[in-house]
Amino acid sequence: MNVEQRLSIPQGAFQLQRYPYRAKETLRAWDAADELLLGHLAELSQPLAQPMARPLILNDGFGALATALHATSPLFNSDSYVAHQALLHNYDLNRLDIEVVTTQTPFEPPCEPITLLLIKIPANLALLEDQLFRVRPHLAPGCRIVAAAMVKHIHRSTLELFERILGPTTTSLAKKKARLVFSQLNPDFIPEPCRYPSQYQLENTRFTISNHAGVFSREKLDIGTRLFLQHIPDDQQPKTIIDLGCGNGVVGLVAAERNPA
Repeated sequence: MNVEQRLSIPQGAFQLQRYPYRAKETLRAWDAADELLLGHLAELSQPLAQPMARPLILNDGFGALATALHATSPLFNSDSYVAHQALLHNYDLNRLDIEVVTTQTPFEPPCEPITLLLIKIPANLALLEDQLFRVRPHLAPGCRIVAAAMVKHIHRSTLELFERILGPTTTSLAKKKARLVFSQLNPDFIPEPCRYPSQYQLENTRFTISNHAGVFSREKLDIGTRLFLQHIPDDQQPKTIIDLGCGNGVVGLVAAERNPA
């Protein structure tokens, strides 16, 4: 039996589905962290009695935040093709105009200074670190920064990242096993240079491998790929080779070298 896929929050009620859609889906397209974040934003806007600022949203897995905040014409930034497709799907499901959303990938800078930054904290700290470095130069003075995650994904090291790259950071109380992180941009603080992309020399080859944050095996060749590379055929006959889930491209690179045709 499908779980209830209707998100009811102060911004309204929305039908949401994970992507790709499965008839007997047992997981929701949002979590308690999304609900906590949206509830917090609603509380902020009520006493102000004015439209909320246009937010930049990072890591919105299935577009739940961007759907709920459609009236703000949000900026949606994700490195996931699935997330981008889920956003299109859920806007269509709720008969919303997708033209109000500006979609971007992590390598595209925001099209305007950011006054409201909303982050779903990823489990991968390296990815979060890279994202904070990338977005920092585009934050306007006084930018409101609110991140959200389930408690199990917020550690001391998570908060230290926000403080080390952005500025003073605090957290909310936990609710339904979710928590918010509030950070303030310190414009006078100059953080250390970003570590990504990082590089390593691929053993027994002439190749230097460049690795972005969040990519599997970014620091060294993992044992599984090392075994895999030993079994890539060396065949001079022309062929089409497809490297699925390529990550940093190590397998495809070696396959291309061994099969130049």
